[in-house]
Amino acid sequence: MQGEDHRAEEAQEVRAMRRGLGARMTAAVVAFSLAAVPVTLLAYAATHGWGPLHSLDQGTANHLHAWASARPGVVSFLEAVSKVFAPGVLRIVSAVIVVFLLLRRQRRLALWVATTMIAAGVLGFVLKVLVERARPQLPDPVTSAPGFSFPSGHALNSFAFFAMVVLLIEPLLARGARWLAWFLAGAIVLLVGFARVALGVHYVSDVVAGWVVGAGIVAVTTAAFETWRRDRGEPVDHVLSEGVDPKASQKAAKMPG
Repeated sequence: MQGEDHRAEEAQEVRAMRRGLGARMTAAVVAFSLAAVPVTLLAYAATHGWGPLHSLDQGTANHLHAWASARPGVVSFLEAVSKVFAPGVLRIVSAVIVVFLLLRRQRRLALWVATTMIAAGVLGFVLKVLVERARPQLPDPVTSAPGFSFPSGHALNSFAFFAMVVLLIEPLLARGARWLAWFLAGAIVLLVGFARVALGVHYVSDVVAGWVVGAGIVAVTTAAFETWRRDRGEPVDHVLSEGVDPKASQKAAKMPG
């Protein structure tokens, strides 16, 4: 009897997702992308002819490059940070999280994670191709990176990934630990951004743009998820302190049986 009830609940959840959650998050991402692309292009065009921002970008790049060049140990550490938190690595970990959630029958959380990270990767790539900003040209560079510079893929994807992870695990943490999780996530995101500038492969504005776009993607997919839950009559708590879907996260954390 319990097994039949569980299967009925699962089938009902799948039907509910098909009715609106996937479409709603997709529409939110498309709307955000349609706004983000022209706004980013306009902001880039407007600011990169602006002397103070150019001076900030180039001056910071030169200063941090000189600082890092004199510290081989720091360079090695920052390169390790860039490799560990590279977009490709974060996407693989995200795929593992999606599979885990599917195995725990938390399909709507899996859909949210997948949509958020796919949107981050696609929009970051599109903006790079549209802007086509060259990476910093520095004397005796300590490292190099392929592709274009604006926005920083490391900054964008790390922001989206760690915000997503904290929103997933918050319901499993004590109240004080939730703020610690946000602090640690923020510290890692800042470290990744710092590493990209200090290694001379991005300007400050590349990193800040990546953070802004990453934050926007998480915000729109989360908002779409939460409005869908409200429309279904589910209680919705404060997302930043309670997580994106407390009940689903708690179910996913329980051992089978």
